[in-house]
Parts: sequence; structure tokens; C-alpha cells
Amino acid sequence: MDRIGHSIMLKTKTTLPTFQSHRIDREELLEQLDQGLDCRLTTLLAPAGYGKTTLLSQWAHKHRVITSWLSLDEMDNDLIRFWRYVVYSLSSSVHPQLAERMEPSMKATSHTSIYTFIDSLLNELSAIDQHVVIILDDYHTLTEDAIHASISYFIEYSSSNVHLYIASRSKLPFSTSKWSLRNEACQLDAIQLLFTLEETVSFYREVHKLTLSAQQIDQLRTRTEGWVAGLQLAAISLANSAQPDPFFQSFAGSHRDISEYLLHEVWLRLPHETQHFLLHTCILSRMDAVVCNALTKQSNSQQMLNQLHAQNIFLVPLDDYQSWYRYHHLFTDFLRGQLHQLDTEKLLSLHRVASESFAERGLYEEALDHALAATDYRLAAHLLEQHISKWIQRGEFSTLLHWLDSFPQPSDMLPPVLSLLRAFILITCGKIKRAREALILLDKQCAAMDTSDEQLTFFSGLLFVKANFAFATGDFESWVASSSQLDQALPEDPLFYHFNFNTTEPFIRRTSFGLKGHISAYTEIVGKRFSEIISAKGWQESLINLYVVQAIAEGYYERNQLEDSLKLLGQVEPVARRERISGLFIPFSLTLAKIKLANGDTRAARTIIEEAIDTIQDWSVPYWLPSLRAFLARIALQEDDLSHAELHLAKLPLSFFEQPTLHKELELLTYVHVQLQKNQEQEALRILEALQPAAKREGLLTSQVDIAVLQALALQQLGKKAEALLSLHEALVIGEANGYKRSFIDHGVAMSHLLLSFTEHEKRRVNKLVPNVSPEYVKHLLSLCPKKAPGGISEATSPLIESLTGKEMLILSMLARGASNKQIAEELGNTLGTVKVYLHRIYGKLGVTNRTQAVLKAQEIALIEKEALTEL
Repeated sequence: MDRIGHSIMLKTKTTLPTFQSHRIDREELLEQLDQGLDCRLTTLLAPAGYGKTTLLSQWAHKHRVITSWLSLDEMDNDLIRFWRYVVYSLSSSVHPQLAERMEPSMKATSHTSIYTFIDSLLNELSAIDQHVVIILDDYHTLTEDAIHASISYFIEYSSSNVHLYIASRSKLPFSTSKWSLRNEACQLDAIQLLFTLEETVSFYREVHKLTLSAQQIDQLRTRTEGWVAGLQLAAISLANSAQPDPFFQSFAGSHRDISEYLLHEVWLRLPHETQHFLLHTCILSRMDAVVCNALTKQSNSQQMLNQLHAQNIFLVPLDDYQSWYRYHHLFTDFLRGQLHQLDTEKLLSLHRVASESFAERGLYEEALDHALAATDYRLAAHLLEQHISKWIQRGEFSTLLHWLDSFPQPSDMLPPVLSLLRAFILITCGKIKRAREALILLDKQCAAMDTSDEQLTFFSGLLFVKANFAFATGDFESWVASSSQLDQALPEDPLFYHFNFNTTEPFIRRTSFGLKGHISAYTEIVGKRFSEIISAKGWQESLINLYVVQAIAEGYYERNQLEDSLKLLGQVEPVARRERISGLFIPFSLTLAKIKLANGDTRAARTIIEEAIDTIQDWSVPYWLPSLRAFLARIALQEDDLSHAELHLAKLPLSFFEQPTLHKELELLTYVHVQLQKNQEQEALRILEALQPAAKREGLLTSQVDIAVLQALALQQLGKKAEALLSLHEALVIGEANGYKRSFIDHGVAMSHLLLSFTEHEKRRVNKLVPNVSPEYVKHLLSLCPKKAPGGISEATSPLIESLTGKEMLILSMLARGASNKQIAEELGNTLGTVKVYLHRIYGKLGVTNRTQAVLKAQEIALIEKEALTEL
């Protein structure tokens, strides 16, 4: 076992099946699998017993390519769990640091779609300079549509070095035709997997050492039609048969008769002790000697497993140490059929013993599966209550719902807190219809309770869940109307209050908890009312209250209510710092620094961020460092210190050759700010255009506005006024609907210029842009924007394309004194390259091409004194 993101990961699921030397080499099929290295997707589609797993494992062992293996089962029908295992498998065999590097993206799936995570994973894989093979075995066990859609996305956008191999008993539940048409998909089917006559001869004579005539071998192949499992069964029976002739007379080999054949030709030949072992252990999806000993009440299970493996009795080793095994799926089906013919109570008892055995070793997922299979709902409920917070923290909600839905519904066996959590999880997963149905049942359950104390406790939890339902559906009016009931009753179970809602985002407003940037009068009212109720009941320092307070504080900042924001931040800091809650401390620090910047206090802003960096390093949570260092770069830009901004940027773990992803948005948008300062507008637009579709896909309003605003500024610098105003309009539509202000006015005089252009353009436009942006909103934003450039020239009267910054004015005065580029660099402490960038920007803003023209133009518009020209 191993751990990723506080989750126990089973190595047996990601271990390449052991290479068995007694298998024959199927060279023609192996060559066809080689062709998959030129494709995105290779599929092996055939029923059970056709040798799909054996062939893939043989190919992976023989071919010297990096191979990731994942054996799937029904428990993998959880989108987060599935991709967590994919990453774990890749980290185990392909990229040792991948699990650690991907953990932030995995955590972010609590408030972003899986596609953002996949984008990050594809970037990591594309950076590997050799073939990467991912093998998914038993894909037919997956039934979750979201997983199929995510796999299709992964295939479509994977780089040329990534190759997915899928083995399944059935046709894939997503279309593969587009890849086939582009010659990017290969397929092996059941017909191709059948043994040829030559392979059948090798199989019996070389592998099983059976002395059979050519006629007998041909007869076996003909009657089995080359079906691998049928040939294997025949070999097992012949090895234990003194007289093979009767066998050849009776063996039919048709697939539908396989259970009967197993019963008569294999099962009845096994010793009673072996039969006892097989029947008592066939309930297991995977087994080792410990759990087998518990089920058989024997102590020789390891010897029995070794013996079965040596005799080729359909036992598959799952690790290199031959500690864990599973039965071949066909054999499992047969054995369970035999077991079900016995006493039902015996079957339930075996599942109960298996559950207890797995639980003793901390294998709670398997323990829960067997407890539910035993219909021991008390044991299952106990296991869930003890460990449910672990699955919630990992975001494996589909897995939790699978277990909770396995209880009879409506269920007296499900404790009240789990009934409430089931509804809570349905809401979190966006299953609104099912959540509404669950709430109706919970209302009835509450009304039917006997004691008033029990009813009050349950009722308080139910009201809390209904509050979350209101946030999820936007039905705030109903919640406000019923919120008075929360004054009298709140759940006492801390599980409701101590979810850590943020482990990845620099601002809470970017998360689902922060409504992804949606701000309305109702969200503020509900948030404040919720916080008041929580605090009045003594939960003012609970995580849920502090996250609500932080989200409101960020909303206040956006609405330019800086003092209100500052007041709320004072509630967050003490607990965030004392309890080392980095998901609160970082948003607090960044919001506080933004307030200082808004007030022009860059020194205080820098001190806040530098102190946050020291704190985070002391807490050993380096994940947050890139966000903090990116903000230092933004502070440097506000001080017009491009050189230091680039130094901070150079410390960020960014690759500008990969597809930009949202989980690095703060760093990437900082890079865009720097590129705009360097007049590298096309590079800035490249990043923005890559981020924009993801921001829209996620419904992330904060990102959509930031991206559109920066696009507008970049296009303005390129002189593409019409396109710039279209981008600005896109941002203004969202901004007005949500009361955004700082997202615009933080861009200073450049935004003022854009807003003036927008106003004039809209006055002249006959066909107004749709949806409409009110002139009052734009006028209000203009009233908040800086009116003068740093040099003191009024923005309204300045003839410049864009106002000069303070540092640009200083360099312009040095030009007028006749200073060379080298002298300017030495005096300012910049590199020659940085000075050239500044000069390029100055020339662009003045509309000139050299230093002499720049000084003349500056004199003409009274930026410098006329006598300065004589010093050139």
C-alpha cells in the first residue's frame, strides 16, 4: 500500500502482472501492439478468457517502454478515485514525482472540473521525452459516464508521446471513430485473439508438456475455436487424466457450457481441502494469506496459494512478491455460483469475517464492501462514521454515495448523521433532483422521531443541509425566510463545521464555496446572516464561518469597500495563523496586500507577502509559494520596477511551452502583466487565449473578467481599438451584474483611457452591444480610476497613446541629458536589456522611433524643458 493525498492506494492495482515464462510468445499480436506506439488509443475488446491481460502484460514486459498499469474494478466508478489511481500508477512507474506535482491539481477538483486537472496531467506527460504507455485493464467494470467523458478528453488532447491501451470485455462506451479516421487508433478483437494452430501446438507441447498427436491438438483447437480459456481448461483436465481418450470424446468446449465443464472436468478432480479453500475465498476480489486464514479458519493459506499458482489453477499474482492474488474472472464466476448453491447464511458469514479482517489492517474500503455484502448494516455504519471524513477530504463523493445508497432506503439502519451527510453529499455533487428527494424523506424521518431531543438534534442538522441546498440552487429567498429557525437549532456535530473548503486557491472567491465570483445582494445578506447565526452559537472560529467571512471580505474588496473588507480580515487572521490553516491564511494575506496596494502603500504590501512567505515555509507547505512570489512581482510592477518583477517571475515553476492551466492562473496572469510592460502583446494574448476557454468552462467569473480586461489592454497597446472594446465589453457585462469595481480600477490610467474610449464609442454606435452595459456603471468606474498619470499630466488632456509611468519619465529626462543606454542602466541598477525594453515602451507611447525624436516630442507636449535638447 501507499498514500497519495491522504488516501491509501493499493499497489496491487498498479503492479504490472508478473511475467510467466511458461506462456507462449504470440509474436504477430505483439507486433500489432507495437503499432499502438504510433496511435493515441489501442483497444483489446473480447469476452472473458481470451487472454487480453496476459497478452498486454507480456508485451509490456518485452517492450522497453515506460508502462503504467491499472487494474480496474467496480470500486473505481468514482471520477476522483479513478484519476487518483491513474496518477499513482504513473508515479509508480513513469514519473516518481508526478503524484506530488499533481496533488494540488487533484485537490482543486473540489471546485474545478476534472478537465482542468487533466490539462495539468497532460502537460506533465508531454514534458517526458519518450513514449509513455498507460494500460487500463478490465475497463468494462467502469459505468460512470463522467469517467468515460474524461477519458475521451484525455485521449483527444494527449501529446504524441502518450499512448493509452484499454482491455475490455465490451465495446467502449464512447466514440473512437474520429481517431480511427485519423489512423490514431488500433484495435484487436476476439477473432484476432484466438489461438492459431501453430500457437496451440506450442501451448500444449512446450508450455504444458503434454504429449498429444497433431490430430488431438487440431481437435482441441477446432472444438474451442481457439478460445484461450477453453484450451487452458482442457490442459488442466488432461494433466490430471490418466486416460485422455474419454476426455476427447466428451469435451465440447462451447462457451455456454464452460461452468458445467469446470464442474465435471476440473472442480470434481480437486482435493476436498482445495475445494474448501476455493469456496471460502472466492468472495474476495483480492486475497493474501492473512484474510484467507481468517475465512478458512486454517493457518496454511500461503502454502495453498503457492500450490494453486504452481498448478495453474486460475490464480493471478498481483504483485512481484506473490503476496496478493486474485482468481481469474471466469473461475471466480464459477466458484461463486457453487457458493450460492450452499447456505445463504454461510455466504453472509464469510463476508462478515472478511470485513473484520480487512478493517483490522486499515483496509476500510474493502471492509465496507464486505460489510454491506453481508447485510451487516450496523458494522457498515460504524465503519462509515469512523472514517467518513477521510473520503470527504479526498473528494471521493461517488464512492461514498455508492456505500450510502447500499443501505435500504429509507433506512432505519443508517444513523441520522449519515442520512444528513448523504443529502449534503448529493448537494455537493450537484445531484439536485436526488438531493431534493432526499430532503423530502428526511423531513418525514424527522417528523416520525420519538423523542423531542432526538428530533431537535436531527432537525438542526436538516436545517443546516437545507442552507447548503439554498446556496447550491440559488434559492436564497427561501433560505432567508426560514433562517430564523436556525437561531434555535444548529447541529452540534463538528463534522458539519470543519470541512476544509480550500486547499489550492489563492482566493476563496475562486472556489465553489465562494460561488466562483458570483456576487449579489442576496449572497452578501445570506453570508452575513449565516455567519451571525454560527457565531451566536459559539462556532465563530469554525472553519465554515471563517471561510464565509473571508469570502465576504474578498467580495467587499472587489466592490471597493476597503474598510469593510479590512474589518472582516481581522476575524480571519488569528485563527488561520494559530491553527495553521494555509487555505485561509494565504487568501487573507493576499487580500490584505491588495488593500494596501489600493491605498498606494507598496511597502506595506511587500512586507505582508514576505511575512506570509516566511510563515508558509515555517509551516512546510511550499505549494503556496508561487502565488506569493507572483504577487511580489505585481507589487514590483506597481512600483514601475520591471527588473525586480522579472526576477520574482524567474523563481516561479512555469513552463511557457506547455498548455496554460487555471491552477497556475495567478502566476500566468502575472507573467501577462510583465509581457504587457515589455510590449510583448502577442505573447500575452497567447496565454490569455489559452486560459479563456477553461475559465468559461468552469464558470469562473473572476477569471473571465481578469482575462477579458487584460485582453482589452493588450489589444489597446497593439492599436486594435475595436477588438479591445469588445473584450472590455465582455468584462463589463459580468462586472456590472456582480458589482465588480477593483477588477477594473486596479489597472489605473490605462483602464481609464479604455473606459473613456468605450463611452465615446457607445455614444456613436447605432447598434448597441448586447447585452447592454449601463452608462452609469461605466461612468462610476471612471470616477474611481486615477485621473492623472504619474508624471502629472491629466489623462484627459494628454496627447499620448498611453501615459508614461514615473520610471519612464525618469529615463526620458536622462535621455534629454544625453545619457547612453549603459549609463542609464548603471544609474538605475538595471540590465541593458531592461533599459532597451523601457526605451521601446517610451518610443511607442510617444509615437516616435528614436531618442532624438523622443526628446523633441516630449518638449512639444511639455513633458521636459526645451533647453534639454542642447544636452544631447
